[in-house]
Amino acid sequence: MNNRKNSGFTLVEVLIGTFLMLLVFVGIFGLIQLSIKLVAQSKARVTATALANQKIELARNLSYNEIGTVGGIPPGSITEDESLLFNGVNYSIKTTVTYIDDPFDNTFPSDPLPWDYKRIKVAVSWSGFMGGTVYLLSDVAPKGIETTGGGGIISMLVFDSYGQPVPQASLHVENSVVVPVINATYQTNDQGRLFLPGAPACSDCYKITATKSGYSIDRTYAVGETIRGTALALPDKPYVSVIDGQQSDISFSIDRLATKTAQSIKYVEEKTWSDSFENLTRIDEIFQTVASTTEGTVKLDESSGQYLSSGFLISTAITPASLVEWGRVNWSEDKPVSTEIKYHLLYATTSGWELIPDADLTVGGVTNSDGFIAAPVDLIDLDPLKYTSVKIKADFSTADTNSTPTLFDWQITWFSSDASIPIGNLAFTMQGAKTLGTDASNNPIYKYQENLSTDSGGQITIADLEWDSYKITINGAATGYDIANSSPAQPVNVNPASSQTTVLRLANHQTNTLLATIKDSAGLPLVGASVRIYRSGYDKFKFASDSGQAFFSPLLAATYTLEVKAGGYQDWQEDVDVSGQTGITIIMTPP
Repeated sequence: MNNRKNSGFTLVEVLIGTFLMLLVFVGIFGLIQLSIKLVAQSKARVTATALANQKIELARNLSYNEIGTVGGIPPGSITEDESLLFNGVNYSIKTTVTYIDDPFDNTFPSDPLPWDYKRIKVAVSWSGFMGGTVYLLSDVAPKGIETTGGGGIISMLVFDSYGQPVPQASLHVENSVVVPVINATYQTNDQGRLFLPGAPACSDCYKITATKSGYSIDRTYAVGETIRGTALALPDKPYVSVIDGQQSDISFSIDRLATKTAQSIKYVEEKTWSDSFENLTRIDEIFQTVASTTEGTVKLDESSGQYLSSGFLISTAITPASLVEWGRVNWSEDKPVSTEIKYHLLYATTSGWELIPDADLTVGGVTNSDGFIAAPVDLIDLDPLKYTSVKIKADFSTADTNSTPTLFDWQITWFSSDASIPIGNLAFTMQGAKTLGTDASNNPIYKYQENLSTDSGGQITIADLEWDSYKITINGAATGYDIANSSPAQPVNVNPASSQTTVLRLANHQTNTLLATIKDSAGLPLVGASVRIYRSGYDKFKFASDSGQAFFSPLLAATYTLEVKAGGYQDWQEDVDVSGQTGITIIMTPP
């Protein structure tokens, strides 16, 4: 019997071999493709260099007086911007000519003739996957003795929001008064500067615009120029004037553009459970402490004229309806030396009420088991699905049996489910703080002031915003809503290259409202500050929200007394006239 050995490949082997060969050929194809692109880029660069060199030679063959760009400073016969299709590649050619004040013989004003020679700069760029730019420079000096070029010098400086120079910023110079007219674009040097000697003299005639790709715009404005339908009577930055033999200085501030998102949602007042111990209905358990309903206090119990060393108090269960998010715990107390009150939160288990685990409730490095001693305690990270009902516990202690800590009241806040319902198609006005000048009545004309609207989902994103301080306002009578809370509080600073969101919480429109914003001296919101507003027949108290705000509505058009208290700060009190949608910002100071 003959033994025969099978030969050939299995299907798996064929597939693996095919895959490996495919990898090899894909790699080879990629290298070939990259090589083709590198060759194409090299050819494009050689062509661009030849075009730039050709442009330089054509300029050098002109008479000295003709070397300049059409509409430029100095004027001449050279076209500033050109496009050329060569070998299937589109090339953009930009030529600029400027006077150079060479430091060899001093610079202006030490040099009375700052027009030493002309500098020709040609930039040839092409686009595509392997695009690029080629630059060539050439200096051309006048024949014979240096002579005046006439006119004056425009000195321009471009800097950013931090005062740092902006290199290679574009400066577009226009002047329709002189002959020939000027309409040319230049770039700043590495120090953010541009000097233009030889600018024809005239009064309030140069419109100059500074910008850069991805940056904001800053420019000069004409007297009488119309901005959003209003004539600019007194510009902050008027057109530049040039005097023969003198230097005119102008500076511009630009920076990277930002994005701002506005959201409009239904406002639900931060709901509060509180107990000021005027009765015992909200106390579940009390041990070695005494709640005085006449004094509205809780203290350690006494024995033989001495206070007991410890005791505790536990509230009844707090079970919010439609809970979305817990707010904060706050309290008012008095703790003499050698006394202490520590606060904890409990939750229901199958065996009873227990401390919420530290893994779920640790705020600012302080654990729930250790107990909180500084109010308010922010509960934003407490899971509302897991902890739908809580109790507050206060542990009293004293090391001096002649002294006791005293609890006057305590509160806990939360938000209900309708707090996040969007309000779509809300019309609003957003205005920046920067101005362009004033109108004939001396009213400011703002650089940014736009009428906008959120989409059907209650959101809008505004792109290409200049860094500024922005404020959003709405017409309550027209929209049916008032701004009851803004997070963060307005006005809001938008920084360069930032992306910032403002959430507007809206309440039904009322004729008279008050929105109080409480901040510290650094401008930070004082969360949990107690805010009280009262007059004859009206007395209401609230805690400042996460943006440091408290909203009161509806009110009468009248004078109210406003009181603000916050731990570690002096109490604040002042009469406030409420009329329409009234807003007030209060800066609290340390004692």
